[in-house]
Amino acid sequence: MHDPVILSDGHTYERRYIEKWLQHKDTSPVSGAKLPQKSFVPNHALRNAIEEYFEQVLSRHREAIQHTTAGLVKRHGKFSCNSAILSTIDSLMQCSILLNVDLSVEMVLTRLMDEAKGLVGAEVASVFLVDRQHKELYSTVNSTGKEIRIPFNSGVAGSVACSGEPLIIIDAYADSRFNTEIDRKTGFQTRNILCVPIRAFKAGIIGVAQLINKTAGGVLSLQGEAARPAQRLTFTQDDQLFFEVFASQAGSAIISSGISEEMPLPPNSQPQEESASSQEPVSAQSSMKRLPTEPLLDPAEELEGKMRLLQPVLAAAMQSWTADTLTLGELTKNRPLYVMSLSIFRHLGLIQTFGLDETKLKRFLIEVENGYPQSNRYHNSAHAASVVHFMYALLVHGGVATKCSQAAHKVQEDMRVPFIQLAGILAALMHDFEHEGVTNDFHNKTLTERSVTYNNRSVNEQHHVAAAFRVLMKPEMNFLDGMGSDQFQNLRSVVVEMVLATDMALNNELLANFIQTAQAFGADGFSPSTAEEASMVLKFALKCADIGHLALDWPGHLRWVQRLEEEFFLQGDREKNLKLDPGFLMDRDKPGVSQTQVGFFEAVVLPLFRAFHQACPRVHPMLEILGMQIGGDFERIRKGSNG
Repeated sequence: MHDPVILSDGHTYERRYIEKWLQHKDTSPVSGAKLPQKSFVPNHALRNAIEEYFEQVLSRHREAIQHTTAGLVKRHGKFSCNSAILSTIDSLMQCSILLNVDLSVEMVLTRLMDEAKGLVGAEVASVFLVDRQHKELYSTVNSTGKEIRIPFNSGVAGSVACSGEPLIIIDAYADSRFNTEIDRKTGFQTRNILCVPIRAFKAGIIGVAQLINKTAGGVLSLQGEAARPAQRLTFTQDDQLFFEVFASQAGSAIISSGISEEMPLPPNSQPQEESASSQEPVSAQSSMKRLPTEPLLDPAEELEGKMRLLQPVLAAAMQSWTADTLTLGELTKNRPLYVMSLSIFRHLGLIQTFGLDETKLKRFLIEVENGYPQSNRYHNSAHAASVVHFMYALLVHGGVATKCSQAAHKVQEDMRVPFIQLAGILAALMHDFEHEGVTNDFHNKTLTERSVTYNNRSVNEQHHVAAAFRVLMKPEMNFLDGMGSDQFQNLRSVVVEMVLATDMALNNELLANFIQTAQAFGADGFSPSTAEEASMVLKFALKCADIGHLALDWPGHLRWVQRLEEEFFLQGDREKNLKLDPGFLMDRDKPGVSQTQVGFFEAVVLPLFRAFHQACPRVHPMLEILGMQIGGDFERIRKGSNG
């Protein structure tokens, strides 16, 4: 079983088989009883177990590839592809496709390219498909998070699409087919390129796949390669042979998806003038792209249908401390933040309690989600949705909203708890709005506009909350316009303080103040008596929610850690290109986030979560899950021993 779904009879089935059954019958295959409805939802628990199994299989394939290549170098003093290695990679790719059978072809191609980057070793990967009708190449799998269109014969990608022959370009700037304009605009520097055609039986060339800037970080790296300067690393014929296996699997995924070989132009889309080349590197500017909304003629209406279909999943999330928002994003066409936030607003009754304009709320949620670039591996809308859900769990299951009601000092007493719930969810929604995938340190070192505007002080956090409130103040999106002035100012003050506190540079100072203020904790935790004390607890709630991926199950935790490491390494690459020393954990030639988790847990996470648990004992499930991640039991973690 690769794609398990739960039918309304409560039983789990393979999607493709139950779909065939439901085409002709309306009864349960198990009991024979008539089904109350013929819809079904993914079985996430079983799917996660399957994913963990396949990840083990994929890991063994990677180890086999690395072992074989190392053996070739040891025996022959060089590395050369052979049929055994290619067969192993082919098996790995087939496992990847099986693992992702229920995803869109775009998601499958994205994961294939991510695997290619890791195995071959590259900074950027992309896929361009052929649109013969309009004589163009177009890409939705690239580093920008948006669709790119170029003339069919343009750039390196166009050359490979026309000739059908793979290309290895050792020096991009010395090749006339490479367009330097994109590099000039973004500050990214393309060094070398590997581009191969994607073929399909009978259809011929249907696209190209390309890797940009060879790195030493892949499992195929030769001995001593990591010590060589990045400028001296180049793609080889061996890399080409490996990458052609990925391209072959990409072709299979495209044809299996049912996409026409003509690759027609989507409605109302136009070629982008700036995309004169197929090279689309990651940069602070290029990453700030909004999610495309053109395919959704009425986004809210279409998403309403998805929410009805996903109602069992969303209802379960309202009762849980954790939620898989990456999968939710895949099931909602990259709208996890909208779906999760609106579900929480409705579940808590906030729309009725405060008489909110739901139409404006929906517009606001769509616009805010548009401001979370999907090109960010970590700071995207799935991360924001995860923080929103974790904040909801702390406010409701952890009792934080009730404990912090004093922060709503300008609101009548019986409205204070829902008011704090509204403020907490709104702060989580806004907390990384328009994040550019780089840290405050990067902004300050490079004197970006944000750094200059906010005088090097919490520049990301200041921008996030200011820009989000500018969206809220638009008349067509201000769902709070019926709220009194005093209440709105109270809400804004609480939200702003919470978002600004997520700056990790302030962590030690805030933690010390928090412990000092609440040093007389009793068995029932800290009971804030002033608005300032209540605000401090809310700040720490959002700080815990912001790193809530640490309290997910292991597979979910690992996916987020890997994404954060990728985003950090991309920043480090940019810093190197600007002749700057990469920030801590940003240098891909040194241990990254995935290799320094123990230190991060001990220095940052455990002190923060312990203090918060002492103040709010009802959040103990959060600390229990955290303890499982580092092999310690609840009592040891709570008392300060890692076990």
